[in-house]
Amino acid sequence: MRLWGALCLGLMAAPALADPGTVVVVGGALLDDNATVYRAMIDAMPKGTGNVVIIPAASGIIGRSVPRATQAFVAHGIAPSRIRTAHVAMVDDPDTADLDESRWASGASDSNEIAKLADAGLIWFLGGDQLRIIAALLNPDGSDSPMLATIRKRLEDGAVVGGTSAGAAVMGEHMIACGSPDVALTAPVSRDLQGCEGKEEDAGQVPLVLGRGLGFLPGIVFDQHFSERGRLPRLVRAVACIEAQAVTGVGVDEDTGFVFDIGHETGHPVGSGTITVIDPSEGHRSCDRAVMENVRFARFPAMKD
Repeated sequence: MRLWGALCLGLMAAPALADPGTVVVVGGALLDDNATVYRAMIDAMPKGTGNVVIIPAASGIIGRSVPRATQAFVAHGIAPSRIRTAHVAMVDDPDTADLDESRWASGASDSNEIAKLADAGLIWFLGGDQLRIIAALLNPDGSDSPMLATIRKRLEDGAVVGGTSAGAAVMGEHMIACGSPDVALTAPVSRDLQGCEGKEEDAGQVPLVLGRGLGFLPGIVFDQHFSERGRLPRLVRAVACIEAQAVTGVGVDEDTGFVFDIGHETGHPVGSGTITVIDPSEGHRSCDRAVMENVRFARFPAMKD
């Protein structure tokens, strides 16, 4: 299944990619027994690269989130010895009394941690807070950290890069940092990431804040927990307000993944929900109250088998 030419309307407007790898964007709340999503990721791993590397940077409960992710991959056929955790994080998990994960803040520049990615077939970003991922993997000047540069190289060499929830939010070129759907169409839009500090991602009356993603898929902005949290208004406003020649918005439901094979320019949804696509490339858009004309809109059901 090609998803509107595998979203090439958005990707063609961005710099051309020669990467043969796969990006998997999961809308959060991925069930451990969702074999369709896990098999899609594992089957896309290049032959001879059986290692999975977990990036916990977004998480504030690493003591629970990493073991759960590890157990899920093991349940779907990855040997425990092939699963590694990159020590990169921004906050301490208070439940791990013998470990201060905030000391991993410089992990993206640590040669020992970067070495864990050398033969990774799948690099998996956990959920939590997407701003922590940005802070952990981008240098203060906006350039790539050594770890992020290595992840890009692994993707170029055919590896799978994926993420769930906050890990999904950073996959595109553009990113929704926070914002509540109930005011997304009317409140002022900010690009000051400090506007998200101390706020739940979509707590009531929080204006939309836009930022830069990690850019594994150029020209795209993702929103996760999409149908479950009624986030269509904020994705519409994000698409209207992102200052780029072309942008495509993709909303991913919970327990659902969008699988994009960069080398073959094919994409499809898998799991239990839907993928929502907003493409304004043939119309007009304005950030003011998200006025748009001639916009293409579609919802695609995921493949469960």
